[in-house]
Order: sequence, then C-alpha cells, then structure tokens
Amino acid sequence: MAVLRILGVDPGTSVVGFGCLELREGRAPTGAPSGSDATRPLAHRVVNVVRGPRMGETVNLVELGVLRLGGRGVPIEHRLSALARSLGEILDRLQPQELALEEAFYGKSVQSALRIGEARGVVLAEASRRQVAVHQFAPARIKRCITGHGAASKESVAHMTGQLLALGSTPQPLDASDALAVALCRVEDRRNRL
Repeated sequence: MAVLRILGVDPGTSVVGFGCLELREGRAPTGAPSGSDATRPLAHRVVNVVRGPRMGETVNLVELGVLRLGGRGVPIEHRLSALARSLGEILDRLQPQELALEEAFYGKSVQSALRIGEARGVVLAEASRRQVAVHQFAPARIKRCITGHGAASKESVAHMTGQLLALGSTPQPLDASDALAVALCRVEDRRNRL
C-alpha cells in the first residue's frame, strides 16, 4: 500500500495554518461498482465537491495547527525568520512528499497581498530546500472543490472540511482549516488527473 503525506499551508505573517493529511492508496476491492460517484472524475459528478475516499483509499488527518509568529509590533524580518525555522521543523518532523499552497491573489489591500507574498516565498523556499513537491491552487478552486461554491465563506469551508475528514467537529482555528482545505484540494487533484 502506497502512503503519501500532503502538507497544506495557509501562509501569513502573523498566523500560519498548517494541516497534514496522509493518503493511503491500495488496490480497489474486486466487485466495486464502476459507475459509483466516488470513482467518477470530478467533472462527471453531480456536484463539484470532494467526495470520500475511493475504494481501497483512505485519507487521515496526521496533524493540524497554527504557527503564531507575533503581531505588528514584531519586525517583519523576525516573523519571516520564525516562519522559516518553524516550518522547517514541521517539514522535518512530518516528512511530507508534497506541499499544497494557495496561489497568490490580490484581495482588499495591496499591502496585505505583499505581506502574504513574502510569507509564501518563505514557504516555497523551505519546501524547495527539502525537495518537497509544491502544488498551488487558486482560492476559488479550493472553495469550489470543498464546498461546491467558489465564493464560499471561511466558515463554510471549515465546516465542510471537518465533514469530509469525518472529524466530528469543525477544525479550528480557521487558518488551520484553510490549510486542510488546500491539502484536500490536492488529494482531489491527484484523483482526477487527466
């Protein structure tokens, strides 16, 4: 049975969410219905939402959390250095083969977009240093993959993420659930390669 670890990261310069999923892929049991919704490509499903594991496949939560880098009173270079150090420790401890990251986007503030870009740069550098494959997804794609709607709220994404992973509750804080959503998007992306 093949095991793959995917680390999802929600970058920021004050709080960084992370969530690690383990995907175990095995052979599908014989007699599995070929037309079942779980075995169809995403584009052929009724709703564009991540479904449960395929036959012979499991997705488990390994670890979930946030890195608190300090507030605005801490110089940005110190926060980015703390991010590099802490993320490096997480990568070394969890040993993911892949890292899933939200693509850069411009929201309401140019300054905020620039800061997130700086944090993304640190994440990309640390992944590259450890030869971890990086996969990036547009925010709307992640939301659509998890909830079926590209403009879903953070709360909706968090709730559905908890449902999809059968956690029994909504993962908190929202930075951590966002990171899990990115990792789940990568799981779905792997399942539906064209």
